[in-house]
Amino acid sequence: MESFEIKDYMNQNPVTVLPDTNIADVVKLTLKHKLSGVLVVDSSKALLGMISELDCLREMSESIYLDGRNTTSLAAKDIMTKEVTIVSPDAQLFDVMKSMLNQGQRRRPVVEDGKLIGQVTCRQLLKIITSF
Repeated sequence: MESFEIKDYMNQNPVTVLPDTNIADVVKLTLKHKLSGVLVVDSSKALLGMISELDCLREMSESIYLDGRNTTSLAAKDIMTKEVTIVSPDAQLFDVMKSMLNQGQRRRPVVEDGKLIGQVTCRQLLKIITSF
């Protein structure tokens, strides 16, 4: 099978949030768009981190049920994963797929010159594979 560059298959408009976005709003976005997570960027589109639906569930359940805290004080920057594996737009599709499988990751942000330009997800990869 021929190799292809990620830039030809990535989602060029992934759902993003700013670091101060309230966790409840992050959850609303994931539910509205049927996502397993969102990317956190600054105002210049530099990738700061990502938040999965599991991160939100963990934090909200601990806040509400264990600590009695109100989740309205939680922001994306408080619970995001900061160390994120990224790929360049010229990365080969099947190399990225293999790496995601090996690391058990559902999404990979695509970054060029320090700026988020897209994302590839497991769902997208499944659509690509089934189209061959």
